[in-house]
Amino acid sequence: MNENLDNPFQRLKVRYLFWQFLLISFGIGLVQGLVQGGSGQKLNSQASILVLYILIFCSLSLWTLADFKRMGVNLKYLVGSVPKNYKWFSTLGLVLLMILFSISAYLVSFSLLSWIAPNFIEALLKQVANNPAPRSSAPLFYNLLGAIAYVVVAPITEEFIFRGFILQRWAAKWGLRSALVVSSILFGVLHANFLGLSLFGVVMGVLYIKTRSLIIPIACHALNNLLASGMGFLSSGAETRTTSAVNTLEQLRSGWWVGVFLMSISLPLLLRFLTRNWPRKEAIIPYLINANTAYK
Repeated sequence: MNENLDNPFQRLKVRYLFWQFLLISFGIGLVQGLVQGGSGQKLNSQASILVLYILIFCSLSLWTLADFKRMGVNLKYLVGSVPKNYKWFSTLGLVLLMILFSISAYLVSFSLLSWIAPNFIEALLKQVANNPAPRSSAPLFYNLLGAIAYVVVAPITEEFIFRGFILQRWAAKWGLRSALVVSSILFGVLHANFLGLSLFGVVMGVLYIKTRSLIIPIACHALNNLLASGMGFLSSGAETRTTSAVNTLEQLRSGWWVGVFLMSISLPLLLRFLTRNWPRKEAIIPYLINANTAYK
């Protein structure tokens, strides 16, 4: 490894990213309010959430790209390339395991918390039930918008921001292992299913570190969201969303054993993958390895 290579992530700041997110969210929300107030028309609340998500994360990614250009970040080194003869079939199995664990983590963690803070869990269940998601009864435009948000925008922008930027910036401060854990926890905090998405973030980070290609976690993230959205789309045709919060809470508690069963299948295999591919203490960020390879 050439020690003289410049590491631009030593100069970038994650805290600026948070301020940018707040400014973009405020600006887009203000424009949306003015447009709706002037026209007298309001978007469907769930369609509005999807539109806001797409606008905010695309704008944040573009702002980050501008910062990268200013700081001399080479996108070719950041994104990398897919390794030759990459085992996509094994990656599909990994994605399926993550979906199983995500479901199990949701059932187990929410079931346990429902006995401690039932009102909080009821509110979360309502939020999850009302989240924008593909539905068999929804208009084509809505499902198309959801597909764009979940399968295209979310994988590209979230992996770019969390693995491409935050992980490598914090690695420059604390080391790669610590950055991997903390950035994944932050990723989980921003989702309702904290436990499931935190582990998802760890797996995506390990894939990026292992392959040195941001394309791999983006593809896995897209496949994960595609399969999860497809499951939601199919299940929405078989059941209604008129279940009361109390009944949903009771169903959640009665289904804890399903979560334990799914976790007993998925978690050991995911931990096996992580222990086999966990970065060494002295590991270098993918950006610098790619830059060093190109330099040679």
